[in-house]
Amino acid sequence: MKRDCEIIEKMLFTHHVAQLSKALWKTAEKDWQTWIKPYDLNINEHHILVIIRNLERATISQVSQYGVMHVSTVFNFAKNLEKRGYLRMPKSDLDKRNTYLELTDMGKELLYETYKNYENIDDRIHDAAQEYQSVMMAMPVFSDLKYIVAQIYGKDFIEQLDKSHKDLLEILLDENKGDKA
Repeated sequence: MKRDCEIIEKMLFTHHVAQLSKALWKTAEKDWQTWIKPYDLNINEHHILVIIRNLERATISQVSQYGVMHVSTVFNFAKNLEKRGYLRMPKSDLDKRNTYLELTDMGKELLYETYKNYENIDDRIHDAAQEYQSVMMAMPVFSDLKYIVAQIYGKDFIEQLDKSHKDLLEILLDENKGDKA
């Protein structure tokens, strides 16, 4: 069977993205696990805390959507975090079928501690990007990837991602102001 050139290009493009994504994810995953290991958290737990911190009060469905996790994964890890005192899971006053996730003060403090101690980890992806910067005179940009991800997960996903990064930047800048005071 002779394959159409367009199908071949499509397959090769998707395979290329899949292989590169897998390699990047493996590196990001290892570095992320190393970063949060001292806090007795796994990646899903940390990601859930970050998303809730950003949304302030989130439904399990929202965390599932923005965390790219199955609803049952979010629920099970959220229950673990609740048992450890890092979040609350109140029911909606209007509809008892809806459960919200809210960080406790202890959860906020834990998350803040992870941010403060980020500098102590290896960040191989950023190191590689800095090598790219030394050759190309600019850091890699994410606009192409963000466009593709928005086509798959929606514009809201990217807006939430951008809001999360903006909020994290404000937290880190506020911390720096406090250090200089």
